[in-house]
Amino acid sequence: MLTRRKFLTLLALLFGNAVATACARALAIPTASDPTLALPTATLQPTATATVTATTPPPTTAISTTTASPTPTGTRTPSAPDLVTVRGDQFFYRGARFPIQGFNYYPRLHPWRTFNPGEWEPRVTARELQLGASLGANVVRVFVDYNFSVDLKTPQPTPTFFAPLSQYIQNVREFLDIAGRLDLRVILTLFDSLDWALYQPQNRWIAEEYLKLFVPHFVNDPRVLCWDLQNEPDRPLSTLGKDVVIPFFQRLALLARSLDPNHLRTIGWIDRARARYFPDLDDYLDFWCFHFYDKAERLPGLVQFYKTQTKKPVLLEEFGLATGGPGPDGQNTELDQVAHYDTVLSTLAAHNLCGSVFWCLTDFPIGLAGNPPIKTDSPENHFGVFRLDYSDKPVAALLRNYWRFHKPTPQPNRGAVR
Repeated sequence: MLTRRKFLTLLALLFGNAVATACARALAIPTASDPTLALPTATLQPTATATVTATTPPPTTAISTTTASPTPTGTRTPSAPDLVTVRGDQFFYRGARFPIQGFNYYPRLHPWRTFNPGEWEPRVTARELQLGASLGANVVRVFVDYNFSVDLKTPQPTPTFFAPLSQYIQNVREFLDIAGRLDLRVILTLFDSLDWALYQPQNRWIAEEYLKLFVPHFVNDPRVLCWDLQNEPDRPLSTLGKDVVIPFFQRLALLARSLDPNHLRTIGWIDRARARYFPDLDDYLDFWCFHFYDKAERLPGLVQFYKTQTKKPVLLEEFGLATGGPGPDGQNTELDQVAHYDTVLSTLAAHNLCGSVFWCLTDFPIGLAGNPPIKTDSPENHFGVFRLDYSDKPVAALLRNYWRFHKPTPQPNRGAVR
């Protein structure tokens, strides 16, 4: 049966083929506005039979494709007073500790397609985010799908092919408006569904050009908590290797910092083995994330392990328990979900972790969850804290109680911040 972890692995294995099929045509290179990002002529070769051929970018000075030089962290003071910062291993906001109390969000009827033109529904999103805010949440995490955000349907090459669609950008901005009214900070996770070919040194400029056109729309926006550079890139890292994937993220992190000096940066990993790369990325990221879908009693050891790897905040960016679906992972009840959340939240508090973001807000109808969607029932449809009719599962009451009454004592924000 398809567990969540197996589903993520299968998705990563199949992903390159799907994207390459969608992109298999000649593309024109966008005009480079920054003379630091051009690289030599590129032929994209994803893990599929089809290929994408890119013409040569404008002749400008190229960045090294090996190791980028990090900008020292912990020294800048944000120019915008309402941005979340970090000090030590905690988040701070307006001088007080800001524990992350968050939820991962996809619209109930458009999962994995939150901002797609033609599917974006602001009124529905407003109603659903209100459910999350009613729990006492202060953070929501959403995903910017690279392929849905650019025009992959236009048959003729255009100079702005790799640019995010203006309507997609507008939909993200409207989401931030809704979240801001509910006092929710937003984790914007970028490059979801990214073609593996773009990790390669000769092709990284494509992702960089995209970043240059996306990030400036949201510079110093106080509703944005951070730039999450990608969701669970564990599979390409283990498949393509450290020398390909780590420099890709080093370059993206440096570029994100140059475009937006004051917002935080992170990456959402799922496998504890990625901690071996902490030394390579610690100077490039402002905090670390991990995802957890194991038995709750195994969490304390994992938290202790991560806390020995870095002095920066370590955020549990995804955790949850399905309450239905086929297979052993779907045999848990709603009361099992309560027990799981209770143990996870208590463990994080006992180890003074900086917070968590649960997966996910609502259940999804059969045939919609997943990317590509899983056509039959799956535990992926049943991770919600709210049922399909928006009624509370019992875990909602636990979250409300926990987030209201387990508040840290405010601390003065002395010293350097990010």
